[in-house]
Amino acid sequence: MRKMVLIEGELLPHFCDAQFGKVSFMLDKLSTIQDVEHSYKYYQIMRDTQPVWYDEQTRSWNVFRYQDVYTVVTDYQRFSSQMKASRSLDRVLENESRIKLGKALTRLDPPMHRRYRNLVSPAFTPRALSRLSGRIEAISQELLDQVRAAGKMEFVADFAYPLPTIVIAEMIGVPTSDRPLFRRWADELLNSQIQRAEEPHDGDSNVRRMVDVFAEMSEYFDHMLEERRRHPRNDMMSELLAVELDGERLSTEDTISFCITLLLAGHVTTLNLLSLAIYCFHTHPDAMERLRKQPELMPGAIEEVLRYMSPVRALRRVTAADVTLGDVTIPKNAQVFAWLASANYDERQFAEPERFDITREPNKHLSFGHGVHFCIGAPLARMEAGIALPMILQQLPELRIETDQPLELLEGSGILGFKRLPVTFTASA
Repeated sequence: MRKMVLIEGELLPHFCDAQFGKVSFMLDKLSTIQDVEHSYKYYQIMRDTQPVWYDEQTRSWNVFRYQDVYTVVTDYQRFSSQMKASRSLDRVLENESRIKLGKALTRLDPPMHRRYRNLVSPAFTPRALSRLSGRIEAISQELLDQVRAAGKMEFVADFAYPLPTIVIAEMIGVPTSDRPLFRRWADELLNSQIQRAEEPHDGDSNVRRMVDVFAEMSEYFDHMLEERRRHPRNDMMSELLAVELDGERLSTEDTISFCITLLLAGHVTTLNLLSLAIYCFHTHPDAMERLRKQPELMPGAIEEVLRYMSPVRALRRVTAADVTLGDVTIPKNAQVFAWLASANYDERQFAEPERFDITREPNKHLSFGHGVHFCIGAPLARMEAGIALPMILQQLPELRIETDQPLELLEGSGILGFKRLPVTFTASA
C-alpha cells in the first residue's frame, strides 16, 4: 500500500515495508518537480542507511553512494554493459528481417567496445565538432528570431527540441527537405524512451509501431550510405564510411545503428540539458544575472546543471561475477542500477551538494558516466549548450518560467526533462 513518511518535517510518499521501514525506489514515476525534490531526500536516506540495496519488486540491485556508483560505471570487467535483449521491442527488432541493425555501442564491453568506439570517435574530435559551431550559432539565432517579438515561447517545442534535431540531421548529412521525417523519428524514439517500465506484449501495437519506425530509419540510412559510397560529401556519414582502424571498417549495419543511437541519445541529452538549465537559472536568479554579466562562466554553469539536475538518473549494468561493495555481496548475473543522480548529491564527494553553485570546483559529476563508457556525445551536448545558453540569456531579457500551471516532467525510467516549459521575456524586434 502507498504510505507516507515524515522526513525533515515533510510528508513524503513512498512504498514502505511495514516491518523494516525500507524505502522502495519507484523513481521511474517522477512526474513533478516536487517528486524530484523528494527523490533527493530518498537518495540521502539510502546513502546513509542502505547504500547497496536489493529491490525485491524489480529484482534489481541499486547503488547510491558516489564511490560505489563510480565503481559500477567504470569497472566493466565486473559490471558489464552486455545485456541480453529483455524488452519486447528489443526481441522483436533482433528478429525483424526488414531492419539492418548492428552493434550498439552502449551494450558492448572492451575489447570490442574499444574497437567500435575508436572507429566512430573521429566524428566527435574537437576538430570535427569545431566545424559545427557556426551552424549551432546560426540555428540558435534562427530559433530565437522566430520568438523574440512574441515575448513568450514554449521553450521545449520552440527551442530545446528543434536545435539538437537540426544539428544532428546536418551532422549526419540529412537534407533539409527530409527534416520533417527526421523530426518524426525523433518524436517516436523519444516517446519509446519514456515508456513506463511495464513491458508490453510482443504483439502490442506500440511495439509494432516502433518496429515500423526502425524499419523506416534502417531503409533510409541504408539508401543514404549507398549514395555516400558513390558520392562522398563533407558529412559524418561519409567520414564513417571512410574511417579505417587496423584494416577494419564499420559495417553497414553498425553505421546504421550508430546513426539511430546518435539521433536518440544526442537529441534527448541536449534537449533535457537545455530545458533543465533554464529551470536552474529561473530558480536561481542571482546565478542567471551573473551569467548575463559574465558569460565566460557558462561552461562551469553547464557542469553544475548536469550535477544538480542530472538528465540521466541511472545507468544499468549486469554483474559478471559475485561482487562485494562495502559489506554487501551482489551475486553474478544480477541487474544493477547505478544512481548517478544520487552520486551527484553525495556529501562525501561534494560540499553542500544541495546548493546550486556555478563556480563549483572541482565538479566531478557522473552525469555523462565515466571511463570507457563515458558518453561519446558529451562534447556535442556541451558545445550546443555552451553556444545556445549565452545567446538566450543575452537576447531574452527578464526570462522567466510561467508558473501558473504545474510543470510536467517526462515520465521516463532513468531520464529527467520537461514535457513543456512555457517561458516569458521582454519582447524585442
